[in-house]
Amino acid sequence: MMKLIGKLQNGMTFTEEFDGVNDFLALQQSDYNAIADEIEVVEVKIADEVLDFKGNMGQLYYELMNK
Repeated sequence: MMKLIGKLQNGMTFTEEFDGVNDFLALQQSDYNAIADEIEVVEVKIADEVLDFKGNMGQLYYELMNK
């Protein structure tokens, strides 16, 4: 299980859940991104562990692809 909290430019936050890291990566690789790359990441939890990460969705995608 992977849970993301993102922050929009207007300051509103939202939560998205994925079956796992591979599910998130596959959706981001599709023609229709699950979440826009420029959205700020507030928090990422993978299997109930908080990932030490600061950046946007595009940077998160890159980091997870290279793990």
